[in-house]
Amino acid sequence: MNRQWRIARYPRTDELIGPAHFAWAEQAVPVPADGEFLVRTLCLAPGPAQRGYLSPGHTSFYSTVPVGEVMRGRGVGEVVASRHPDYAPGDIFIGSLGWQDYSVQQPRGAQFVFSNRKIAAPLRPLPTTTLGMLGQAGTTAWFGLHEAGGLRPGDNVLVSAAAGGVGSMAGQIARLTGAARTVGIAGTAGKCEWLCKALGFDAAINYRTDDLAARLRELFPGGIDLFFDNVGGEILDLALANLARGARVAVCGYIASDYAEHKSGPVNYRHLVYQRARMQGFVVFDYWQRFAEAEAALTAWYRAGQLHDCEDLDEGLERMPDSLRSLFTGRNRGVRLCRVAPDPAHLPKLTQNLASA
Repeated sequence: MNRQWRIARYPRTDELIGPAHFAWAEQAVPVPADGEFLVRTLCLAPGPAQRGYLSPGHTSFYSTVPVGEVMRGRGVGEVVASRHPDYAPGDIFIGSLGWQDYSVQQPRGAQFVFSNRKIAAPLRPLPTTTLGMLGQAGTTAWFGLHEAGGLRPGDNVLVSAAAGGVGSMAGQIARLTGAARTVGIAGTAGKCEWLCKALGFDAAINYRTDDLAARLRELFPGGIDLFFDNVGGEILDLALANLARGARVAVCGYIASDYAEHKSGPVNYRHLVYQRARMQGFVVFDYWQRFAEAEAALTAWYRAGQLHDCEDLDEGLERMPDSLRSLFTGRNRGVRLCRVAPDPAHLPKLTQNLASA
């Protein structure tokens, strides 16, 4: 059977997303038609943007998923049956698989070559790195820093939600690119220690217990050159008040305002004028055509032992609603992933039956 998570109802704007918004279902495994292939999901990657899929009228990168449909989600899987000449059983594939065990796929064209593709040489038998370090977490950090943030060697860099998937990658990339100082903001003492000892951040601020304004003045006496922001809200406002001349703010996310009862813009935006700074939002999907650039650099650092692959794995498809919820409660450390099936050691009997159908 093909196990699935379908949309049960949409959350209210002030409601934390979780299991109550999804319904478990099972149906027969689909059979690919001509030009298609069947993928068995190995691992899925929940992301904060997925909450937007359940928000009617919300401006997002994708349309809202209708109630009753399979939840949309990016994953990596194994081709187990194919009626397409370029895809064979045993191939590893990454794309929009949905929250389910099996999905029928087809090539989507050259413009989607890095979003929907076969992985020729995965770094590990179960290539979770393709979803995390080399997936949207790593590439979001890479293009956000270089394109929206204009990262330069010698920059003093601040990263919010630094212990999350994108933030943990952004801090490491900044350090490896030659930042003079890299500081992360996180929500627990353990996360702050992890950022400094494991990932090489120069310092970390616990926003729950530290005086954030005072710590920013202490750690950035000359001001912040580049702020990679994943949260918005009060943290963004305090960072704006501590910008250096010509600073750049890369706006990646706004998780702090997702459940705010009264949403409002930053008060300290005037500092963008005072410091001749700029604040720019970005969407990683705009850079699909350049993913090879980020992939090559990140892979080289990883193989050289300079880049830490920050994976936080849940086990089992049944965990997906909780995995997504954890991104809004601060439970994850690093890139949140959910393993759905074990490493592919051989083609199961189901593969042979479908391949010969």
